[in-house]
Amino acid sequence: MTSLQHDLDQLLTQRRWLDPIPEGLRLAYRQQRLEEFSRVVRLWAPLLPLSVIGFQAFTLIFYTAELHGVDLWMLLFSEGSNLALILVGLLMASKATWRESFDQWVPWLFGPIAAAKVVAGFLIRSPVLATNQVYITLMVLLIGLLALQLPLRACLKGCLLGAVPFVALPWVPDLRYGLLFFGHYLLTASVAMFLVALREDKDRLMFLQSVQLRKERQEVQRLNIELAELARQDALTGLANRRVFDEALRNEWDRARRHRASLALLMIDVDHFKRYNDHYGHPAGDHCLAEIARAIGGVVRRPGDVAARYGGEEFVILLPGTDEAGAGELACRLIDRVDALRLMHEASPTAPFVTVSVGVAVCLPVGSATGQALTDTADAALYEAKAAGRHTARSRTLQYAESGDQASSHLSTGAH
Repeated sequence: MTSLQHDLDQLLTQRRWLDPIPEGLRLAYRQQRLEEFSRVVRLWAPLLPLSVIGFQAFTLIFYTAELHGVDLWMLLFSEGSNLALILVGLLMASKATWRESFDQWVPWLFGPIAAAKVVAGFLIRSPVLATNQVYITLMVLLIGLLALQLPLRACLKGCLLGAVPFVALPWVPDLRYGLLFFGHYLLTASVAMFLVALREDKDRLMFLQSVQLRKERQEVQRLNIELAELARQDALTGLANRRVFDEALRNEWDRARRHRASLALLMIDVDHFKRYNDHYGHPAGDHCLAEIARAIGGVVRRPGDVAARYGGEEFVILLPGTDEAGAGELACRLIDRVDALRLMHEASPTAPFVTVSVGVAVCLPVGSATGQALTDTADAALYEAKAAGRHTARSRTLQYAESGDQASSHLSTGAH
């Protein structure tokens, strides 16, 4: 298990408040937060300016009688500066270079917006308008903290910047109003910060769980691939199994028929293998088959060729696009390679070491004939090789009429 996987498992099994993201996942986590912020920007881009206009319209409609003199100019200055800061923020968020560092510069815009609201609330003379300014300030605070998807530290920075004007509380004309304003600000900020912390903790947990789920899916896919490979592989020899060979024979037969190309098949049998098992034991017999399989793999070099264990001590090699001469040459190379292994076989009447016999079948598939005929012919050629004393190769060439009926089967000695 990797160090990253260990940290991930530990974080998910031993949950703590606002667990840190492991070093190896911080870039991915930040990318996810950036995508969330980008979605928020797309959503709020038209809504933020409209919200400012809506606040102004609400005030103008319901507090028309109060809007005159200094109060009117203070309200227009506050809302105008806020609108300008919002537009600057939207412009910066539209640029990819600035958007990547949104958690660093957004608090420096959100904080002054809240501070401007607080300053206006202190300087407006009308009690009704001042109270309305408190409510609007709290709304701005909630929107900035909860809607912008800012991390906890950025929210805390924005709140502190917005609270800077409260240092002037001792000089506020109505101290009771100032304290009430500060109390509402502090309470709203505390509740919102708690919700931000809950959201960030949940986001971290969901991110870690998504990473874990993705890793588990990848592991399941890897195991499925390995299982599929094992299902197509002979466990003892590592070659393809009978099922893979049967599929390959059908596919290559059809391909050879479409392209009018030759198809060759080698059927290989270990000479006197029963005697080998009886003399040396089954573990030694398994080792013998594995060594012969490696020899077979050494002569099969083209990507399209298929070497498989046919059953017991029999192997097959399917050779697309190969004529009788090429198949016969490969059969001879295989016999030589097995001889070079020098696997002792004292119970063999053929040679003092393990040998193989090879039957070769070659045909040009046409018509409605099937690949079974090629397998039967290779088996017949193998029988001829055994009848000739083993440790040799024999080949047969099948010729078909266009209708698909077998016209002739020619035996070529092809002795090794």
